[in-house]
Amino acid sequence: MLNRKTAMMNNNTSLTILSTTIRRDAEGRYFLNDCFKAAGSPAGKGPNEWSKNSQTEDLISELRSGGITPDPKSTVKTGPNDSRGTYAVKELVYAYAMWISPAFHLKVIRAFDALVTGQIPNAASRGKRIRKPAFDAAFARCMNVVALLPNVDDNQKALMAARGAYSLSGINPLEIMGYAALPAHTQDNYQTPTELGRELGLTGRMVNQILQNENLQSHTPGTSSGSDWTMTEKGLPYGRMFDTTRRGGKGSQQQLKWRPSVVEFLRPFAPTPVQTA
Repeated sequence: MLNRKTAMMNNNTSLTILSTTIRRDAEGRYFLNDCFKAAGSPAGKGPNEWSKNSQTEDLISELRSGGITPDPKSTVKTGPNDSRGTYAVKELVYAYAMWISPAFHLKVIRAFDALVTGQIPNAASRGKRIRKPAFDAAFARCMNVVALLPNVDDNQKALMAARGAYSLSGINPLEIMGYAALPAHTQDNYQTPTELGRELGLTGRMVNQILQNENLQSHTPGTSSGSDWTMTEKGLPYGRMFDTTRRGGKGSQQQLKWRPSVVEFLRPFAPTPVQTA
């Protein structure tokens, strides 16, 4: 009978599984603890747990009955900590891999095949590097797409294209030019509740509450990208929803702003009467 030690040690190429080198002992057995590490150290799947399995014990007994050398399984409890553990012959490596998962079992089979054929064992395939387009080219491409969308004004198209450019290139062109929001086409200077309340001595929260009480808006908490407020039918002539970019250019959010004329609803609630011109 061919001595397993001689057969194994004649080929000194290392077995590598998922970029992890599987060490061997002086008898040529493979270190199952390295296999466990290569598999991602799944909970409850260590070599000790596997050794307690009745099927494992039966397989080891079967191997021993065939008179192979060295002994198919050896446990090292002394010496350096990183070398302590379970060492096993190839058949047991296959069995251990299958016990962990079919996917890992397939990885082990392919690693041994590569070892036998002399290929680079388990060389991880390197995917092609994805090159991101220039942000201006990405923006132009996105503008060509949003130009086809109906019922979307130019401001919304520009903001949508900017978000698309960010997804493709990692850069929001409007953000780097300082445009967090685009002005409306009308001459009205739409303002946030905080801006509206500043001259009246009201906080943004107070302004929102007043506009809700006056039935100009309703509170509608939604998604992280939506506004918490929605205009009612009464509020439509006074407000407008803006698409604004988030800080850092990572996505966008909606914001409800109001025409200055809405101040007439707020003036009676000002803590100090405000003189009108």
